[in-house]
Amino acid sequence: MERINLKEREVFKKEGRGMANVVDEPYLLINQVCLESGQNVPEHQANSNVTLHVVSGEGTFSIGEERVKAGPGNLLRVPLHSPMSIQNESPKRLVFLVIKTPHPDAVEKDSPEDKNREGRFVNLIKFPAVKPGKEKEFREWFGRSSELFAKHQGFISRTLLKSTEETEQYAAVVEHESKETFMAMHLSDERQRLFKKVETLIDGMPEPDFYEVAATRRK
Repeated sequence: MERINLKEREVFKKEGRGMANVVDEPYLLINQVCLESGQNVPEHQANSNVTLHVVSGEGTFSIGEERVKAGPGNLLRVPLHSPMSIQNESPKRLVFLVIKTPHPDAVEKDSPEDKNREGRFVNLIKFPAVKPGKEKEFREWFGRSSELFAKHQGFISRTLLKSTEETEQYAAVVEHESKETFMAMHLSDERQRLFKKVETLIDGMPEPDFYEVAATRRK
């Protein structure tokens, strides 16, 4: 038997939201989200069947056209692909569990419709040349940062591309459910720290471009 102390998993941030991964299994994902007073989780689409369980405090939960306040002792069920957002409008801290069944990875794998749907938000990043002798460290940085970014709500994928013609030239493709979920990740303290690190490995600043998927087909 495994015992999980939720109090020890609480993570609060001055900006954005705090989140800790509690369970990560093929058909179950549980994250604990912590919001200071006035903080929120931006609107995004549920990427699995979601159950929200308030641990402490009171939150305002918007699910589709419904908007309800809920405290401890309540479970809120959110169907797959439903628009949802959470606000802490109370003066106290809010802690709640986000329980996803099955794991979003399993949903995407099993759903051709999800693979081909429109509307995803895409960030294309062109990195300047990697400094001599820093290529291995750069690729390790990308792997570590991708693991951390994958824990953010709305994350779909992050892929590193290497040029077939230019030595030490890289680009990245980042997919998110929406512009709102991407910006929540983009403005997080975690992201700022990670990109400060990569600036020491490259000659210049990354160049981002933003797109929304208009059409796609994946086998």
